[in-house]
Amino acid sequence: MSTSITSTTGAVNNPAITSKDVIEFREANLGFSGTVSTRYTDEARVGTTIRWGQVTVPNSGTARTKSEGNSGADITYDNTTESAITLTINQHMYSAFELEEFEKSLSIVDQNKWYTKAAAYALDTSIDDTLAALVDNFGNTVGTLAVDLTDDDVRRGVQYLDDANAPMDGRYFAMSPATKNSLLGVDRYASSDFNRGGGANIVRGTFGDIYGLTTWVSTNVEGTNAAGHDNAIYQRDALAMAMRMAPRTRRFDDIQNLSEQVSISAIWGVIETRDDHGVWAKGA
Repeated sequence: MSTSITSTTGAVNNPAITSKDVIEFREANLGFSGTVSTRYTDEARVGTTIRWGQVTVPNSGTARTKSEGNSGADITYDNTTESAITLTINQHMYSAFELEEFEKSLSIVDQNKWYTKAAAYALDTSIDDTLAALVDNFGNTVGTLAVDLTDDDVRRGVQYLDDANAPMDGRYFAMSPATKNSLLGVDRYASSDFNRGGGANIVRGTFGDIYGLTTWVSTNVEGTNAAGHDNAIYQRDALAMAMRMAPRTRRFDDIQNLSEQVSISAIWGVIETRDDHGVWAKGA
């Protein structure tokens, strides 16, 4: 009986081939930082805070009646005590890695490229996280955590914005994949019958223009499928972000370790500026 050569006995001749391609990490749709008021202003360059004064309408927005004559008919001058909105720049975060020279010479994969991209994504996610964390501070709420949002909830959320005279432009609906899934069961969100422009309302993972809201879906909305998510219906001026230093990449050759060090860092601050321009939409 003959003995055959197997993959075990001939293992020394069977190399493991590593491809130049990689199975890349998947990125969440980071939408908050692109849909809120962002201020890259001179005021953000120095100091610990930025303060904006508010202007309110005198006498609660009510004009006064002028009596005729001169005696006892003097007009009243309204005086208002204004408050300020103060944004504190208190976020300084980074992501970094070090790639040794020897490993770089061995690898068929461009590790510097891929890990730089990963570090940048980690920092972008942290920036988005600070804004997502403000959603559950909104005073106006609709829905219940871990329970599907209804069309009535969405319309009530829009009414909150209307009641606050929030501008019609720059209105958004940030939702979790679980909330998106529940709304797909509502005809007006999925059927072309309710789309003025024709075609299905659901396009590339987002809904069409529903009640004047531009919708976006993200796993970076705070919460879990078990506990529910902090979805948000908001006008862009509800939140603000001041970027002291936009993400900055630095590269250093470390002669002591014979390696290349890469770091990406940013400095910023966020704040809720108009509470009545946002709605905490509790849902699945």
